[in-house]
Amino acid sequence: MKRFFFLCLLLFVCGRAFAGPLVSLSVKKAPTEEVFRSLASMSGKNIVFPEALTGELSLTLHDVPYEEALRLAAASQGLFLETVGDVTIVAPAGTMERGFGALTAYPLSYVPAKEAAETLKPLIKAPLSFDQTSNTLFVLGSPGDQARAQKVLARMDRLQKQVTLEARILSLQEDASRELGLQWKWSGLPQQNSEETDGGTFHLGHGYTGSFQGILSALCQKGKAKVLATPRIVTVPGKEGKIFIGDHIPVVTEKVSNGTTTTSTEYVDAGIRLSYTPIVGPDGVITASVHTEVSTPTLISELHNYRITSRTADTNVRLREGETLVIGGLISDEEQKRLETIPLLSKLPLLGNLFTFRSRKKTRTEVVMLLTPYLTEPGRSPAFIPYKEDPHFLPPLPFSQKKEGDENISLSYSHRPPSFQISG
Repeated sequence: MKRFFFLCLLLFVCGRAFAGPLVSLSVKKAPTEEVFRSLASMSGKNIVFPEALTGELSLTLHDVPYEEALRLAAASQGLFLETVGDVTIVAPAGTMERGFGALTAYPLSYVPAKEAAETLKPLIKAPLSFDQTSNTLFVLGSPGDQARAQKVLARMDRLQKQVTLEARILSLQEDASRELGLQWKWSGLPQQNSEETDGGTFHLGHGYTGSFQGILSALCQKGKAKVLATPRIVTVPGKEGKIFIGDHIPVVTEKVSNGTTTTSTEYVDAGIRLSYTPIVGPDGVITASVHTEVSTPTLISELHNYRITSRTADTNVRLREGETLVIGGLISDEEQKRLETIPLLSKLPLLGNLFTFRSRKKTRTEVVMLLTPYLTEPGRSPAFIPYKEDPHFLPPLPFSQKKEGDENISLSYSHRPPSFQISG
């Protein structure tokens, strides 16, 4: 026979401070855990269950203080009940008999209690529970379990240094790349600090960094290099930090079904996207997974629509604080045809070509990203000179648009670019 239960809870708040909330409770064959959760929810109290409660509960109370109602409900089911601060722990009595008699509350300051519980679960056999409101972890376990929990929590719950990633994203002309000496197909010495990267990789000495920055500054002055963006991302070890600089571009699509054309507009992100997840080792070396993407909208006049072209790079690297990772090889080839005519004269038979001028221009540009990590204390800035103080590195718009009229522009991009590292 299918069992039904009736649950009715009525909560009255008494004006006397010492009495606390008064509860009128009438339940019949209600799930035990649901009764306790309802009491806690209606009274605004916190309650945790190290182990799931089973069975059903029938109880009738009238104008009983909340704490007394909990004790009566627990006693009727033979449950273990203990209050730690603002949190009440409810557990099966059998848990105590199996030797898990020590209940300890661990208030956490930095690590989320839920994350700490997930870390401890495979390490100790004791029941675990947590309260997100007070960020407290509860361990109902033996002295050995408590010792292991304390050891793990002591390493987890501490103030961690933040990782600030300074980035400069530049667009270089082909001859500018050669001037910098960044020949991506060059096969240099193996790089132990870099993982899962393609092409030649090498580690440049400290003395080269100054000349590299100087050449880069000169190229910007000559117009051969342009800074697209200088984002700064701050995150903690093990957590992803990301930033997007750009715009939402409308892309119109048409669908034909049964002779009916339906037009819809979808907004696509175009600009610069950068994300990374750092891990800081005991020796201060930063291991990071880095994803970079540069997407550019191109207006196609004939279609009255945009085309989005993207260049991406993914790499895993090991850097010390202040070292600079250079990601390059994000190359675009552009061919532009132009037609200029003198009105009327260009239409003359035989002589028209004399007044018609055709030109073809091929350009190759390369997007280069310079990424430098710094370790900082929370609330403090890293000890370095911001890029904005250099007049040659004032960032323009995040991306530039190209317009296609009668021009014929074909773009092709290299894939899986290599990375280079410069120690700073």
